[in-house]
Amino acid sequence: MYVGVDYYPEQTDRALWDEDVRLMKELGVNVIRMAEFAWTMMEPADGEFDFSFWDEVVDTFGKDFDVILGTPTATPPAWLIEKYPDILPVTADGVRISFGARRHYTVNSPVYREYCERITRKMAERYGKHPAVIGWQTDNEYGHEKSDRSYGDVDQVAFQAWLQDRYETLDALNAAWGTVFWSHTYSAWSQIPVPRTVFQEHNPSLLVDFDRFCSDAYRSFNKLQVDTLRPLIHDDAFITHNLVYSDMAINQQQMAQDLDYVSFDNYPVWGGLPEPNRFEKTAHDHDLCRSSKQGKGFWVMEQLSGAQGWSRIGYLPRPGHIRLWTHQAVARGAEAIVYFRFRAAHFGTEEFCHGIIDHDGKPKRKFDEVQDVMKELTTHGDMINAAEYKADVAVYYDQENLWAWTHQPHSDAFNFKQEFVRFYGAAVRQGVNTDIVFPGDALDKYKLVVVPLYFLGNDTFDASLIDYIENGGHVIFTYRTGVKDPINRCHFDTLPGKFAKYAGIEIDEYESLQAVQSNQVRLGDYVSEANIWCDLITPKGADVLATYEQAFYKGTAAVTRHTYKGDVTYIGSSVDDAMLDVIYNEALTRAGIDADRLPDDVEKVDRHGDGYVIRFYMNHSTDVTSTVDVSGDWQTLDGEAVSGKLELKPLDVVILKQEVGA
Repeated sequence: MYVGVDYYPEQTDRALWDEDVRLMKELGVNVIRMAEFAWTMMEPADGEFDFSFWDEVVDTFGKDFDVILGTPTATPPAWLIEKYPDILPVTADGVRISFGARRHYTVNSPVYREYCERITRKMAERYGKHPAVIGWQTDNEYGHEKSDRSYGDVDQVAFQAWLQDRYETLDALNAAWGTVFWSHTYSAWSQIPVPRTVFQEHNPSLLVDFDRFCSDAYRSFNKLQVDTLRPLIHDDAFITHNLVYSDMAINQQQMAQDLDYVSFDNYPVWGGLPEPNRFEKTAHDHDLCRSSKQGKGFWVMEQLSGAQGWSRIGYLPRPGHIRLWTHQAVARGAEAIVYFRFRAAHFGTEEFCHGIIDHDGKPKRKFDEVQDVMKELTTHGDMINAAEYKADVAVYYDQENLWAWTHQPHSDAFNFKQEFVRFYGAAVRQGVNTDIVFPGDALDKYKLVVVPLYFLGNDTFDASLIDYIENGGHVIFTYRTGVKDPINRCHFDTLPGKFAKYAGIEIDEYESLQAVQSNQVRLGDYVSEANIWCDLITPKGADVLATYEQAFYKGTAAVTRHTYKGDVTYIGSSVDDAMLDVIYNEALTRAGIDADRLPDDVEKVDRHGDGYVIRFYMNHSTDVTSTVDVSGDWQTLDGEAVSGKLELKPLDVVILKQEVGA
């Protein structure tokens, strides 16, 4: 198993290199990623290439470690921007972003693409056949830090060409977007804007199409680099990119199809955050990575190892957090872990992004913790990687659906990722393995499919889901299901649209709740606060599980279950986690899945090998010791027998193994 560090020799005194090699070997490192921000060092002036520094770096560190090189296109040099200022991106307010940070480019600039192809080709010609270079990372974190959307003139011309290719005629576009509304009808392609700032709001169909255009542009930009690298590198060298799974206008799952591996930068906490993200959110990120490549293992190319931040410094990871977050990634499919960063920088924007070794250069607590984890992974990692991740539960995700929600969130209390993670996490808390499914993925191997916040429809997924339901599949829907068609227009049908007969309900009215508003939902003796949204459900064959407690619709159904062939559960409001736990436990059990609510902040993941099962128990609490019931005969990886009650101390990770029959 690969375990390594992100290293920046260009930011490190040359006199420290030999000592860093010694410390890395002591740590247990076998791979290093570097060079992803080093364009100016390789091309100090237009067309003048100097690889002497990197020749020494690759030769020096390549003697002891495998190397991953990043193409440096996230940081276009000052000389390039001075010569071609139109490379710089433009905000929705029409402001051209300045040189001075990173990601200061638009992928729609033909000039920038030419220069990126050239520096990528020159790097690959130099190092593509080097025996130490095992892989390549394209660019760095596409679209991150609001760099996914650019609204300049070059972007507008490219957007208009994209629309012409998509719709072919203006009549078709005008009909699709409903441009008769507010007299937006276009009579020439050149009239169509990019969605710069307006007094009110842009057409929702234009907004989602602009996101699709931005995503396609980034994918083609990445493909340019992949296609440039491929013929110039080792046949067995891989190409990856460290994707960021957020609300940006990039469809990460589509881009993943052009890569050998998905990579991910795992930061459960960042600058300014008082505490880490809830563990279900990080678990969801790992499931996205694995599922983006149809279950293939992924790399964590940056694993947090210290407090992070630029102008604001975040939460200090507690002793045990590095090990916990590492094993959480490995449990959910990470085949390699690369820690960010080996040494903290003494200068620059990220000088307070702390690493394994801090500014004083002394190995301390974090060094020891990473060393211990690397020893574990070196000993057991290959066995874990050989064990398959299997899931009975799938959770549907579509980046385009997220975009539609981003443009029309309905409530100031709504955040798509937070709500999605709540509906995803309710399954994780039951101790079941989960997959993410995308449009086009097969559903028939799952016992239950959760479809959260299905606002923007997808015809391919609709067909798969209906076929799954007709064949006895179990489904959980949530509020705002079936509202929009793929063009981002409202359906004519009574909600939840084409799924109404399967859910056995109709929704004739609904109420959006702002942050200062709430209702209540009663399920048996338990009453939950209801936030964000209330679907007023009329049963048409479904059983009522929970009802509203307030407003004129007191007593109206809020949660229902309809036994079609399998069960179809509909959750019409944002109820609290405790109520979700009850709803999910019953839905999972009725679907034939062994579900058991784990203690708070405890995560369980199973991996299935040839004749054995690996089980991870992880306690994400920093102060609470929890106990779980372990049925059957298990052993720790050190051979200690475990059965019955298992105590998990704060931030504890216990990995068990059980031999099973062939």
